[in-house]
Amino acid sequence: MSTLLAQGAVTMQWRPHSYPVAIAQALDVDRVAALSDVDANEAGESGYLAGNQMYQDLRGYSWGDVAAALEIERRFIARLQAADDLDNEARQIDDERLDCFEPSDGLWELDVGVAAATIALSALGATPVGSCNAGGFGGHHQARHPYVAFYANAGAAELILALAQAADVGLRGDESGLAQLYGAGDLDLVRFAETALKSQGSTPHPPGSSAAI
Repeated sequence: MSTLLAQGAVTMQWRPHSYPVAIAQALDVDRVAALSDVDANEAGESGYLAGNQMYQDLRGYSWGDVAAALEIERRFIARLQAADDLDNEARQIDDERLDCFEPSDGLWELDVGVAAATIALSALGATPVGSCNAGGFGGHHQARHPYVAFYANAGAAELILALAQAADVGLRGDESGLAQLYGAGDLDLVRFAETALKSQGSTPHPPGSSAAI
């Protein structure tokens, strides 16, 4: 929906997107690569991993961190959905996030719509590599659909596969061993994070604490 302003400018309100991608859980867990601590540490220092030139090390987060990320992400999404000018609201939220003292309060500068899913993958023992919300909440993004790419060992990959099936989101891998969790709608990966958190019980661990997978 759009609104024509007196000055002739057009502002866009949020609308749900349906992305042209088939949802399937076509992941061979035995072919997913696990990133060694040495490689992950080197990537964290260089800021580059598997094509992502803005890589940040997001390993080892807890279910308390997932719960906190979901709360913040839901709040941002509600603002964006209610805004008369989606792109302006998105810019305002980005400015607020840059001013956050704690990276977690700004969702680690991850895209709204995929941030909590990224942290959920971390809590499940995976190494998140890169992500994008495909522009579903304002701005211009290159991805054709929301996704989070990751590495994981076979045990973590099996858990992620089961949760992807429960949340009805896509999961696939490539020949290099990189896996991708993806959605056909703007809120699909939020639903994955919610499903993953619920799988841990009703009382999440506090942020920064360890939790059994």
